[in-house]
This record gives sequence, structure tokens and C-alpha cells, in this order.
Amino acid sequence: MASKKNTVQGMEIIDDEPVIETVAESRDFSKLAADEAFMNELVTVMVHSTTDENQPNHVVVNCNGMNQPLIRGVPTTVKRKYVEILARMKETKYTQVTRNPSAPDQIDMVARHGLSYPFDLVEDKNPRGRAWLQNVLAEAA
Repeated sequence: MASKKNTVQGMEIIDDEPVIETVAESRDFSKLAADEAFMNELVTVMVHSTTDENQPNHVVVNCNGMNQPLIRGVPTTVKRKYVEILARMKETKYTQVTRNPSAPDQIDMVARHGLSYPFDLVEDKNPRGRAWLQNVLAEAA
């Protein structure tokens, strides 16, 4: 709660009457509710299996404190919000390349980007779901 401050001839007077602060912009709650409903729709995904024996056979995705385990190689029906997290789990690895052998101190770093856990979207009943996923996957790592 804020107080009003008035200055009279160099003297500060504090008025304890509360100041009501108004919201400058109105929010479109129907759009927020529609987005929330979209993110909670059920879709079926399958996380690809791996040849790395050190990787676990499952992936655990967490959203707002709720864990969602996904078994590799098994189609699993989950909420779209977990698929978004899975789609944003990207990693970048670098390779050092010496373009000029006579100047070994000039090294270029070549980046490779990819999903940490590659997956396929098996089923999405929403007609705009696949386009949404393509936009998320197209974002920079």
C-alpha cells in the first residue's frame, strides 16, 4: 500500500490515506484460458530408443512440480505441456576444425544442434497441434 506525500514549503507531509493503484492494461482472460486448455490437451508421443548403454530407458519431464515419465520406444499419451518441454530440450555440441594446416592457432568452432531426447508425435487430435510443434522445434537452441 502506498501513501500520498505532499511537500509544503520544504516540509514533507505524509497522508496515510491509501492510494488505489489501477491496472493499466486489461488482460484477455479468454485467450489465457484457451491457451491453458490447449496446453493440457492429450497427445501421444514416442521417445526414440538409444544405442548408448549409459542412457536410462526412460525420460522424466517435469512441469510445475509434476513429473511425467516417458519410456523410450513406447507410445505414451501425455499432456501437450510435457511435449513442449521435451521439444525445447535441445543441446549443442561443437567440433573444432582447423581450416588452414599452416596456421594451427586459427580454430573454427562448428556447432551441431539437436534434441536431447528425439521423439515422434504419434497422435494429435487438434488440427493446429502439429503446426504448433513445428514452431517450437524451429526455435533456436
